[in-house]
Amino acid sequence: AALLGADRAAAASSLRSLIPVRLSTHLLEAMTCTFSTEQIASLSAPLDRAKVRQREQGRSTVSYLEGWQVIAEANRIFGFDGWQRETIEVHCVNQAERPIGARGTGRESRPGWGVTYTARVRITVAATAQTPVIREGCGAGHGIDVDLGQAHESALKEAETDAMKRALMTFGNPFGL
Repeated sequence: AALLGADRAAAASSLRSLIPVRLSTHLLEAMTCTFSTEQIASLSAPLDRAKVRQREQGRSTVSYLEGWQVIAEANRIFGFDGWQRETIEVHCVNQAERPIGARGTGRESRPGWGVTYTARVRITVAATAQTPVIREGCGAGHGIDVDLGQAHESALKEAETDAMKRALMTFGNPFGL
């Protein structure tokens, strides 16, 4: 703990030389005390490429991190009780009947539903400073199913997960591409 205090004091001292005297010591300490040294190292580490997945979307291949993986990283870096996710907004922006079937498989298409949601999620991290760090992200999700309820559920979960990943991505490399 004494070493951490010395590191923070040195960082604050070097910041003081760069920032006008008008800024308070409290503000400078908040800037250097937001995350622990271990958290800063984890957030600055390069993304582990073994955790990156790929899928076909439209006519291209997209790379992504799975939602459970991002949650596991947040728990590892911030602690299980050190962060929280809050869904701020959810909107169903489309619901339409559509045929469902795999093109080129020889299977017949059947009637179904396509649903799209957008979501805004807030991530709050209880960092070592007294003021929490808050970030928000927006995402979209699409659900396709023969059952309307299942299409809604799938689209809603995908939108919330996408928004969460976008918000967490702003914290550092382990959370996104």
